[in-house]
Amino acid sequence: MVSPKVAPCERACPAGIDVPRYIRSIRGGHFSEALAVVRERIPFPLVCGYACAHPCEPACARLQYDEAIAIRLLKRAAAEHGWHASPVFSRKAETGKRVGIVGAGPCGLTAAHYLVLLGHSVTVFEALEQPGGMLRYGIPAYRLPDEVIDADIRLIEQCGVRILTNSRIESAEALVEQGYDAVLLASGAWAAARMHIPGEEHHGAIDGISFLRSVNDGAAPAVGPRVVVVGGGDTAIDAARVCRRLGADVVQIYRRSRGEMPATEEEISAAIEEGVKIEFLTAPVGIGANALTCVRMKLGLPDASGRRRPEPVAGSEFTIAVDTVIAAIGQRPEVPARNLARRPDGAIEADSATLATASVGIFAGGDAAGGPATIIHAIAHGRRAAAGIDRFLGGSGDLEQFAREKPDAELKDAAAREDRRRAFAAAPVPERLAGFSLAEQCYDPRTAMDEARRCLSCDLRVFAVRIDAALCKDCGYCKEVCGLNVFDRSTEYNANGYRFYVAERAENCVGCFRCSDICPDFAIEVADMGEAQRSKCHCSVTVREPVVVPR
Repeated sequence: MVSPKVAPCERACPAGIDVPRYIRSIRGGHFSEALAVVRERIPFPLVCGYACAHPCEPACARLQYDEAIAIRLLKRAAAEHGWHASPVFSRKAETGKRVGIVGAGPCGLTAAHYLVLLGHSVTVFEALEQPGGMLRYGIPAYRLPDEVIDADIRLIEQCGVRILTNSRIESAEALVEQGYDAVLLASGAWAAARMHIPGEEHHGAIDGISFLRSVNDGAAPAVGPRVVVVGGGDTAIDAARVCRRLGADVVQIYRRSRGEMPATEEEISAAIEEGVKIEFLTAPVGIGANALTCVRMKLGLPDASGRRRPEPVAGSEFTIAVDTVIAAIGQRPEVPARNLARRPDGAIEADSATLATASVGIFAGGDAAGGPATIIHAIAHGRRAAAGIDRFLGGSGDLEQFAREKPDAELKDAAAREDRRRAFAAAPVPERLAGFSLAEQCYDPRTAMDEARRCLSCDLRVFAVRIDAALCKDCGYCKEVCGLNVFDRSTEYNANGYRFYVAERAENCVGCFRCSDICPDFAIEVADMGEAQRSKCHCSVTVREPVVVPR
């Protein structure tokens, strides 16, 4: 047997889903078992299968060979093909403690789910007509249908969570005064950021969140035949794709390049495929009657986010004919609390580990505390809030008790090195633009099993990576070809005066041997330490201690 380690995909998942384990279950055709593994960490397996931003995939070691495993699509396959097996949730003895949660979005409902399992009585207050928050009112039905959201929420309610809709809470402090032992503010970020350009107040600019909410409520506004969407995130992409479905010609403008767009690559590609024209390095400077004035941008030095700061190009102004401008450039929380400290962006100040605020018994999570983020980040916040609240109420805060014991696993066969990612079925573009039916279809069981076989089972493959510091000549090729962040440049020097490289994160290695193959000095050794496979690179070196050369 091989001792499991944390795979790069699991490490990149904010909720810590054991990705390799559920993919191994799918590989064997055990979809209900795979779904049970996903449910160990999140109560929204269907939602995440449809609409997760999948930060796990850019971390997938398979990128060393070809394309990342389709982790999100496999999660959806696990949920859809394994849903027939009713989950069994273990609930602890009642504690007598009452928790009030403001907001029935992914953060609030995740926290409610785990707090109920920990034995507490939980009531979730939702201001809108139905639970789900941004899942229901901010994501179009062609990506995330209501019935998918309802299926996940139904199980959360069956665990014992009480959800009160049309129940706006004006003050978290008032809930404490009413006798709740703890309160979680998970009210989201529904206030749209403004562009602050001339004409914004007078010429019909609308914000992306309000627009998408109207569409999802069945009351889509008349946008006219020409729409410009401002922004580069998922809300902007969703708004642009929705306007195409409403019959408009759409130009989306973004002030940076495509590489800096926050939206996922697959959403950007789908928008372009559906006829959205994206003008990169473009920013709005004024709105007039049926015209948006823009300026071309260039990228300067990096800003606080690490991305290169966009700067206007002098004399590059131009206009775009437009009937409606939709601004989707950011969101701010609207927090129902009287005395809580806020950050400059309006988010609530909360402890990063426990999500406790400075007011005793009041916690804050999700977009209300962390600022606008993804579904999986909100779920991770919900888990953290549940653990923090449980400890505050006298419990252990241990959510791992709800996970099954990991079985021993063995690497029975290695994944093929040449094996492209399985394509998913998508409706033809004319059919997509005709309405709001699902654009993306689920893998059938056989295709899902084939895709799962591409997984390298990184958690079962342990490699030793050694660099002979005396031979290294500081070329950096190893770091350049390694997509798994194994190598770092040392601060020390060898006897030849070179700053050598070190395998600082050898646990990330999956044995592609690119580093050893490209090293011109034959200074790298990679050895498979697993029992199922043993192989070595073409070199064999003796690792010696480096010599520190004074500068």
